[in-house]
Amino acid sequence: MSGYRAARVSQRIQQEISVMFERDVSDPRLTSVNVTRVEVSGDLRYAKIFVAPITGDEDATREMMDTLDRASGFFRQRIAASLDLRVAPEIRFRLDRAIEKGERFLRVLEQVRASTNRNEP
Repeated sequence: MSGYRAARVSQRIQQEISVMFERDVSDPRLTSVNVTRVEVSGDLRYAKIFVAPITGDEDATREMMDTLDRASGFFRQRIAASLDLRVAPEIRFRLDRAIEKGERFLRVLEQVRASTNRNEP
């Protein structure tokens, strides 16, 4: 039962945070953020929010993560107001590199395909 509830809360937090990035956040360092997933602990006290930058600039990504860490209280307060929980989860933002890794994999796959096509008679 608690696994199901944690999954539901994770989904709601992801929706709420995504909407906040769209509507409520005016900081230009946070305009290119995608929320990829949210993991909530079984007791609903901690939430890891995985984000991926739209742009690949390493300095901008570092600045984005620093800004998110400083703004975690703002997001926690907004989550507390929108979700009916006894205790609002402590929010921790984590950088999700899965999209980058997938793109890198696709580039390598394309290179292998191209070299295979060149070697065929």
